[in-house]
Amino acid sequence: MRNNKFKVGQSVLPAHPRRADPDTYVVVQVLPETSHEAQYRIKGSSSGIECVVRETQIKAIRGRSSHLRASLPRFESERMAHVVWC
Repeated sequence: MRNNKFKVGQSVLPAHPRRADPDTYVVVQVLPETSHEAQYRIKGSSSGIECVVRETQIKAIRGRSSHLRASLPRFESERMAHVVWC
C-alpha cells in the first residue's frame, strides 16, 4: 500500500495545463490503487466537471483552501455521476 500525495478536499491544478488560465480542482475521492500510480477523482471549482486523473497529472496548490468541501458527494451514486477521464 502506498502513501497518497493528495487528500480529499485538497485544491490542485493540472500539472500540464492546456490553457493559460487553468481551472482549479478539488480532490473529491482517492481511488483504490489499480495500477502503478495513484488515481484521484477531482472536481473543477468553476466548471463543476468531475474527472479521474493519475497522480502525476495534478499538482498541489500551496496555501489555498477549497470552497467545494461542502459539495463533496455523500453517496456512491453521486460520485459516479458525470465522471470523465481528464
